Amino acid sequence: MPVLDFQVPSLILYGNESLQRLPEYATPNQEKIVIVAEKKATEFGITQKIKRLLESYAYDIITYEIPSSSTTKELFEGVNIVKSARSDVVVGIGGGNVLSVAKCIAQFSTQEVTEENLKGYKKLAIKKVRYIEVPFVQTINWGLMPITYVIDETDKIRKPYADKESVASAIIIDPALTEEIPLNDVVYSSLEALAYAFDSYISKKANPISDSFSIKAIEYISVNLKRLAVEPANTKLKGNLSVGALLASLSTCFSSLGLNAACGMGLETSSGISSTIGTSIMLPHIMEFNLTAAANRFIQIAMALGEKVTEVTVIEAAIMAIEAIRKLMLELHIPQRLSEYNITEDKIDPTGKVASQYEFLNYIPRPAGRNEVCEILSAAM
Repeated sequence: MPVLDFQVPSLILYGNESLQRLPEYATPNQEKIVIVAEKKATEFGITQKIKRLLESYAYDIITYEIPSSSTTKELFEGVNIVKSARSDVVVGIGGGNVLSVAKCIAQFSTQEVTEENLKGYKKLAIKKVRYIEVPFVQTINWGLMPITYVIDETDKIRKPYADKESVASAIIIDPALTEEIPLNDVVYSSLEALAYAFDSYISKKANPISDSFSIKAIEYISVNLKRLAVEPANTKLKGNLSVGALLASLSTCFSSLGLNAACGMGLETSSGISSTIGTSIMLPHIMEFNLTAAANRFIQIAMALGEKVTEVTVIEAAIMAIEAIRKLMLELHIPQRLSEYNITEDKIDPTGKVASQYEFLNYIPRPAGRNEVCEILSAAM
C-alpha cells in the first residue's frame, strides 16, 4: 500500500446553533471582515443574520454580494475589496460555486507587510487572509480542498486554483441554515455530493480512509433523500444531508474528483446549466460506463444504497446499484435525460472537449478521452 498523506487542516463545526460560535473563530481580536455572500443568502435573510452576529466583535465588516454563477470577474473584484480594506478575514456564505470564489478571494488577498525585527531592521512579511466557510446548502466543502475550480469569465470554463496552504481555517455547518432552502436546491446539491462520493470511491487514488468516508456518504445521502421524497417538509432530513455532503467532501479530499465532476463542469460551460445540476444528471450514466471497470467496488455501493446482494453475482450487484440511483431520482422527480433540460446534441462535442481536459481524469478506473465522454453524453440524451 502506498504511503497515505492524511491531514484535515480545517476545524469543522457541525450542529444546530453552531453558527453562534462564528465570532469565536472569525474575530477573536476585533479583526476586519469581508463577508462574501451569495445573493440567495441575502434573500433568505442569512447574510443579515451573520452580519448581526459579528457586529459586536469585528472592527469593521464589509458585505460583498455575488451571484450564484460568479466567475473570475467577481473573484478579482473581491480581491480588490479585501486588499483595499486591509481585511484580516473572509467569511464565505453560499453554495459550492460561491464558496469556491470566496476561498480564492482569501487566497489571492495575501499581502506583504513591513515589520521591524529585534535589531531595528525592516523586513517584509506575508499577511495571510483567513478564510471561514459557511455553506447554507448541502454542498461540497471546497474549503477543505487543496484545489478549487472557478469559472473563467472569458471562456466560461472552470479552471483549477491550487494552494495547499489556502484551506479554510474553519467550516461551520449549521443545519438550521438549510431550513428555508428550496427543496430542489437541496436535492440537486445532495445528488452532486453523492456523485462526488461515487467518483472518489472508484478512483485509482482511493484508499481505506477515503473509502470509509465515501461509503458512509453514499449511505447517508441515499437514505435521507429517500425519506425526503415522501417527507419533503421534514427539516431534520436536510440537516442529515448536510452530514452526507461533509462526508463526501472528506472522501474527495483524500481521493480524487472523477468523471461526474468533469461532465458537470463541461455541461456548465457548453449549455449554461450549473455544474451541480449537470453532475446530478450524469450520475447513473457514468455509473453504467464504469460498470465493468469497477464492478467489485459496486458491491459495496449497492449495499450502501440499501440493496441486498448476498445471492447475486458481481455484475448483478453493480446493475442493482445503478437501478437504485435511477429509482431514487424518479422518486425525487429528477429528470435523467439531458434533452429534458433543453440540452441539444450540438452541445455534446464542446462538452466533451472541456470535460476531457481535466487532470484528475488520470485517476478514473476506465480511461475516458474526448470520444468516450461524447459517447457517454450521447447515451444520456
